[in-house]
Amino acid sequence: MEPGRDNLLRRPEVLWPLYVAVWTALSVVEGYQSFVLAELVGQRMTAWQCFALALAMWYPLAALAPLLVWLARRRPVEPGHWLGPLLLLLGASAGLALFKIILDLPIEWLIRPNWRVLQDRTVFEQFQIFFSARFVLYLLMLWLVLGVALALDYYRKFRERELRATHLEAQLAVAQLQVLKMQLQPHFLFNTLHAISALVHQDADLADQMIARLGELLRTTLENAGTQEVSLREELEFIQPYLEIEQARLGPRLALLVEVDPEVMDARVPNLFLQPLVENAVRHGIAPHAEPGVIEVRACREGEALKIKVRDNGRGLSSNYTEGVGVGNTRARLAQLYGPTQEFTMRNHPEGGLLVTVRIPFREEAGGPNTPDEDGDPLLAGQTADVPGRKRS
Repeated sequence: MEPGRDNLLRRPEVLWPLYVAVWTALSVVEGYQSFVLAELVGQRMTAWQCFALALAMWYPLAALAPLLVWLARRRPVEPGHWLGPLLLLLGASAGLALFKIILDLPIEWLIRPNWRVLQDRTVFEQFQIFFSARFVLYLLMLWLVLGVALALDYYRKFRERELRATHLEAQLAVAQLQVLKMQLQPHFLFNTLHAISALVHQDADLADQMIARLGELLRTTLENAGTQEVSLREELEFIQPYLEIEQARLGPRLALLVEVDPEVMDARVPNLFLQPLVENAVRHGIAPHAEPGVIEVRACREGEALKIKVRDNGRGLSSNYTEGVGVGNTRARLAQLYGPTQEFTMRNHPEGGLLVTVRIPFREEAGGPNTPDEDGDPLLAGQTADVPGRKRS
């Protein structure tokens, strides 16, 4: 059922007029049938009498049925506790049906005083006739109303449980994402401090500069602490100071090549998702080897997806490679954020090194055109560029 219709079922101002309309329609059908039947058998009954009797027959029953629904809600039939409430409902419905038959007698005398069926019979005999003709029908109608009401109650409760479950799942997903970010940030900070510590005894001035760059990283991290997604432009800005720290440690052995289509610079990506991939490339692809290394970051749009590649020219995945916290958390965050619409793969490149490919749904940041950074930074303008101080590959 659609959400709008579901909301209508919760509104008494809609339910009660609908309830009265159903009973009115039933009365009109009953009155028409009575009038046609009277004409066929030659009974003297006006249309007014037929419709008045029909309304008098069904409207009181419509007024009595909610009492049975109220009782069923007060004493629900539940597993392990059903016999008592069920017997109570059976007794109550029978009592209401009998009460309705008792009401029918004076109504019949008033509207149709010359009805041959009741003439020359005692009140008890008349009651017996009405009981035989209407008791089972009234019971069925009362239980039909009760069944519909309980079905609506069950549906409402089911929808409420479903909404609560959906809400809890959303809260759980957010909590899991926050935990992953909280794990990632200390992990990143530890690795960055480790990189700076290697410089302290070699070049104090350079180490001081790197601490300043770390301060920029921490400021950016804190500014986006509650944000799950940022623009690709911001994510590229974030990895710059990190790579400058690594450049200070590795020197000319590290170079960066960035090729990003300008149209995807404002695409939404998970916050802090590129840094672990670049860090993984530095630690496992570049740092362990003496020869110069290059890390390539490429991004483009493929239909409705954003495709991002991070590649290094190291020796690729070894047989004993184990996925670290950063990459593992990135994989988990992508799964949490995008579900089956995302793709994360790691494989050795045919020309050497490791290639990480990420595909996520393409969604642009609310902000308009992709414009270069005010300072003219070519990296942020979506052009191929090296990190400052590195040679171009």
